[in-house]
Amino acid sequence: MSLPAEVSAWVVSDGTRGMEVQSVALTQALGIEPAMKRIRPSLLLRAFPALGGFRMIPPSAGGESLTPPWPDLVIGCGRRNAGAVLSMKARSGGHSFAVQIQDPRVDPAHFDALIVPEHDPARGENVIVTTASLNGLATLDLRAEAKRFGHMIQPLPGPRVLVAVGGATRRQTVDDALVDQLIGNLERLIDNGCGLMITASRRTPERLVQALSALGENEAAACFWNGEGENPYLGFVGAADAIVVTSDSVNMVSEACSSGKGVYVADLLVPSGRIATFQENLRARKLTRPFDGHVEPFLYEPLNDAASAAALLRPMLERHLQRRGN
Repeated sequence: MSLPAEVSAWVVSDGTRGMEVQSVALTQALGIEPAMKRIRPSLLLRAFPALGGFRMIPPSAGGESLTPPWPDLVIGCGRRNAGAVLSMKARSGGHSFAVQIQDPRVDPAHFDALIVPEHDPARGENVIVTTASLNGLATLDLRAEAKRFGHMIQPLPGPRVLVAVGGATRRQTVDDALVDQLIGNLERLIDNGCGLMITASRRTPERLVQALSALGENEAAACFWNGEGENPYLGFVGAADAIVVTSDSVNMVSEACSSGKGVYVADLLVPSGRIATFQENLRARKLTRPFDGHVEPFLYEPLNDAASAAALLRPMLERHLQRRGN
């Protein structure tokens, strides 16, 4: 049995881009076009997601309506949205197949399927384990994206290096010594003739933004996207011969490892806990190398965790639809 063309899906999200990207990538890999349901998560369900299984508790505290007709499939990502996913499963009387991405720290049996990267601890019969976080990079025409931003890319010498910079996390601040080390290593790349395509995030501290912007003032060697106009990130990925990415973001590193380009990881803070385990797993698989001011292309099997997860999820969803139809 294959998925019927009319299978309906909702992606439940609090608007966090990194969460939405994973949910949408999964539906695309399943061949389903989802409806986006952006909500304001309930504080109660954020604290205790499993309470979503009780129908009397509202699935959200606002945003788009989560009411019948219920979809065949509902997907949420991150603990903040897990309670809403369980609430929809309960309120639909089991009509909706409930999929949670990332470990919400509740019993996986509450969901129909749980999809977690291997550095998350959840395991069980309905748990699908991936190497990294999900993304849809493999489905994109990155060469076409590079052409769209050719006005920014073409002046740069080769080899061209994408530099994707994050910043502080909820638990750790950026280390100034590591900032200085990163800038010194990027300057070394320029001295060796590389062209840098630099992006920063909203988490990047101002001191580092200024230093990256200063590198971009040398237009013959680097360009720095300052957040104005259309984001050229995908174009930069398509044009890159190698990628330097900071270690603080699982999603950024996962996307880099989905590109097929040589990935070099730089620290802005010392990875700890699950992020440290994630980085160690990637190095052990020879997907990444530490960044020391030198890069070269290297080969590996690009990650496509969305497709891998979808291949395991599809028969689970098919069985659910079949049982529901009997």
